[in-house]
Amino acid sequence: MASVDPAPAEVAPEPEAPAEPETPTEPKTPAEPEAPAEPTEPPAPEPSAETPAPSPGVKTASALPKPVFKNVKASCGRDAGVGTKLKSFRLKDLEGKEVTNGRYRKRVMLVNFWGTWCAPCLKELPEFDRLYRRYRKAGMTLVAIATDEEAEPVKELVAKRKLKAKILIGGEAYAEQYGAPNFPFTYVVDTTGTIVGSYHGYKEDCLGKLEDDIRKALETR
Repeated sequence: MASVDPAPAEVAPEPEAPAEPETPTEPKTPAEPEAPAEPTEPPAPEPSAETPAPSPGVKTASALPKPVFKNVKASCGRDAGVGTKLKSFRLKDLEGKEVTNGRYRKRVMLVNFWGTWCAPCLKELPEFDRLYRRYRKAGMTLVAIATDEEAEPVKELVAKRKLKAKILIGGEAYAEQYGAPNFPFTYVVDTTGTIVGSYHGYKEDCLGKLEDDIRKALETR
């Protein structure tokens, strides 16, 4: 029944009008039961300033050591083989153990073909070993494949030069598969097994570009 404002005290109340019949309404649909609240996970702790969270799978330039060589000559590293896959190998190390290229499939490889008889090779290899020491923790491996069949002369040279590279021997037949005219020759290989830099012969002024190829491959591994 509708409410009526009260009349002033001095006026007699009017008789109430008969109530109008209520209009029937549609039955209310029963309310659906509320879904239980989903449990909330506790918020992840924010990384502290001392230990920033790394981006998985990506190496930024700031995460790499500073480059050794400053001069990056754009014309270097474009010899035959760029864009092709590194050929599979199965060679022995200095202890006679068999090693395949698959062993390094998750790393950036610097594959160098050399020999103890090759004077330019002996100038270049220590420079490559220097780069290996600098970038191995970032995911780079130097695989130095000698054409020598006997391990002893190679062991003596490695000990004398204090090389840390992964040394393989008996690689002459494997080297011939590339048809390179001169020793040494070297490839920068990314983690997909693709040659991204090719260097035929010892070119001291190309070391900066070779290091740059390594860095770019590490940044995207």
